[in-house]
Amino acid sequence: MEEVFKIVAFAIISVVLILLLKEQKPEISLMLTVAASIFIMFFAINKMSAIFELLDILVSKSGINKEFLTIILKITVIAYIVEFGKNICIDAGQSSIATKLEMAGKVIIVVLSLPIISSLVNILTGLV
Repeated sequence: MEEVFKIVAFAIISVVLILLLKEQKPEISLMLTVAASIFIMFFAINKMSAIFELLDILVSKSGINKEFLTIILKITVIAYIVEFGKNICIDAGQSSIATKLEMAGKVIIVVLSLPIISSLVNILTGLV
């Protein structure tokens, strides 16, 4: 719980500094925005390791194909990273690049999910 207060305080302090610098030094303001965002993202990714460990234990106990869990986790991480990059682009006033980044992320996710889709199709055709 204490960590949440720290990260929220960091975000609020960052926003105040960014707003103060935005008028006089917009380029430094943008760099501070990116740096603060990266720090917050690393904090969140660090916390995700506990989730991955628990899911690994659950998959081992359940007998589910571990490859599928790996794919699902990769897709989740890619979605978060693309969303992060998209928001940075929007903050920098580059919504066109943000849109293309989002589209590229979706394509990558579909490509990564092909083994799961293929497995599902094989199961369904086996039932018919």
